[in-house]
Amino acid sequence: MFSRDQLKRAATLTEEDYVQLGGCRRPHNRLGFAYQVAFVRFFDRFPQQQPFELFEELVCFSAAQLGLDAGLIELYRKRQPTISEHQQTITAYLRLRPFDDAAAVQLEQFLFEESCRLEQSAALMARAREFLKEQCVLEPAEFRIARIVGEQRVRAREHIFRRVAALVPSGLAGTLEDLLVVKPDENSSGLQAIKANPSKPSVDAMLTLLDKLKLIEARLRACLGSDSRIRSSASPKRRPRKIYVLLSV
Repeated sequence: MFSRDQLKRAATLTEEDYVQLGGCRRPHNRLGFAYQVAFVRFFDRFPQQQPFELFEELVCFSAAQLGLDAGLIELYRKRQPTISEHQQTITAYLRLRPFDDAAAVQLEQFLFEESCRLEQSAALMARAREFLKEQCVLEPAEFRIARIVGEQRVRAREHIFRRVAALVPSGLAGTLEDLLVVKPDENSSGLQAIKANPSKPSVDAMLTLLDKLKLIEARLRACLGSDSRIRSSASPKRRPRKIYVLLSV
């Protein structure tokens, strides 16, 4: 599960770690303490206690640094009070914070800002974990992070829609809404007609596409031309682009 480089980078004991280990008299307690330190640095959380969560590679790497038998972890995993006591000591030693209400508010604000530029849930989950690690906040259960990600995605989407809607000229908004309406004598909306795939390559197909472009241009001109914000910012020297179409008949 872990590469050698990952183990060296995250699970190598520091001088400060050895000082903390000096408070553990028994070998299995020293191994268990070192294992929990390495575990929390890897996962930003403590191992589950019932049953005690073990990763063999991490146990062996911690035992090798201490010159101990990795099998001693079996004695340690049975001592629930010692495991809990070590977690409290490690929390204070590494200056970790629990995921409380204040941390939840910070994460929500961070994810809202990230959701305004990122869409994928997986990317937001990864950014949430990075944020918690940077803030020295212990990770909560995965479902809690996933729930916050979902909530902030919805909040960000609504925020973006409101901002876009506020910038859309009133005339254009009405035109866009009309494109979504299916009239009684038609089978599709105006938007569906515009989005319809072109037929086989032919002169008639190209002319149909040009008619669609003219329709879009006419509706935009009618709406944007009446909006003072757009009209005042338009450049009088700008010339419309010409579209050259090569038809092979």
